[in-house]
Amino acid sequence: MTLEVANEIFRTNNHLCRFSNDGRFLAFAFQGNLVIKNTGTFDTFLSFPFVDIIEYIEWSPDSEYILCATFKKAIIQVFSICYPDWRCKLTEGSVGLEQVTWAPDSRHIITTGDFNIQISIWSLESRSVTYIQNIKSSFSKVLNFSGDGKRLALVLNNGESNVALYKTKNWKISRKLICERLKSIDGISWSPNSDLLCIWSSDMIDSKLLIFSTASESLVGSYVPDEETKDCEYTKNEFSRKLKGINRVKWITGGQLLAVVGHGELIVLLNYLTWKPLLSLYHDPIIRENNYRTKVFKECVMQVKDSNKQPSLHNRHIMEEVNARPISLPVVKRDLISGNSVPEIDILEFSACGRYLATRHQLYPTTLWIWNILSDTIDYLILQNMITSVLWSPTGTSLLAFTETSNIFEWSPDYAACVPTPKRISVADARWHPHGKIAVLCGYNKAVIYFGQSCD
Repeated sequence: MTLEVANEIFRTNNHLCRFSNDGRFLAFAFQGNLVIKNTGTFDTFLSFPFVDIIEYIEWSPDSEYILCATFKKAIIQVFSICYPDWRCKLTEGSVGLEQVTWAPDSRHIITTGDFNIQISIWSLESRSVTYIQNIKSSFSKVLNFSGDGKRLALVLNNGESNVALYKTKNWKISRKLICERLKSIDGISWSPNSDLLCIWSSDMIDSKLLIFSTASESLVGSYVPDEETKDCEYTKNEFSRKLKGINRVKWITGGQLLAVVGHGELIVLLNYLTWKPLLSLYHDPIIRENNYRTKVFKECVMQVKDSNKQPSLHNRHIMEEVNARPISLPVVKRDLISGNSVPEIDILEFSACGRYLATRHQLYPTTLWIWNILSDTIDYLILQNMITSVLWSPTGTSLLAFTETSNIFEWSPDYAACVPTPKRISVADARWHPHGKIAVLCGYNKAVIYFGQSCD
């Protein structure tokens, strides 16, 4: 991938910039203003005033509308791209506003009250509101839409937890799943084709994953770490390691594999037919002597001379391949990890093609594992600062990694590189254009357009 950066830097509210799903527009929020730019010329196309400081923006799936929200005042405003004079304002009132999102049909907006008190479904066409209550209060990801947009899965708590499936065409329950085999319901996840729904319990002692089929309306599989991990057909380790509970899961893009992450350093890939492990990845703190199938790229600093009339030295960051073994990965002290009593894998992202899986463990915050699932090999990126986020190209196998510094780290199957940001702004995250040719680099209150030409 050959990349260049535009010179224009624009101000934003805390990373609030989003491409429309059709790729025609870029929206960003600064203070109480919403600005829409045309991605062909990046000229300002529309501008909308909001009632307060904008804290959240989201495009409708059909790219015809965009919403803005302030969580403090529980107010949402909706703007139309086709009819700029049209306005819609939603207010939650005493219930508060915890989350807001579009329904898949782009004609309903769903809000979640504080502490999951209730879910409100607002219709832009009929101006009616539908309420759903008894949501499990401790559940972090409340709304789980199927990929085809026809169903919404919610974890309800009516004395005991169960999963309710709602039809999005009328917002009525079509099926309620009683999960007696689970000690608790701690997560749910739809398969990419919407045929399967995973439901799991994260209990360290009695963790379990159930797979429900919407086609047969029955359970079609289950996974219990204590029983199954030891039967893994392939392993990179001489000892069989057990998954410690189930912390999160992630479907591969095509839906043939399911990555299951525990509360330790292990990831297990399950086959979607047998629900047994095919591969496992252990986040070993040492790249060992006999491990020469891997590639290790390390961020290094070299001093170079300026080319002006009065030359001076300045630091240049590069990615250098390291061939020596063994290599000990930088480790952070456990007491420096905020918000979690147990360090965990907090970055888990498949590439668009599904061949690669990028991961990061909180114990090794400056190291990124890039797992080639087909060859069962790993590329390592060892950086000098903590990795804040990673972003795969939506159309290829290129990866961008960010450390909230003035450098961007690129990886592809053929190379790794370090690119300085324009005007040395610190970048913590980015947004890809749907076609993969453009990205927006996001700092805390600044953003810049990033052009690229993919060679994947």
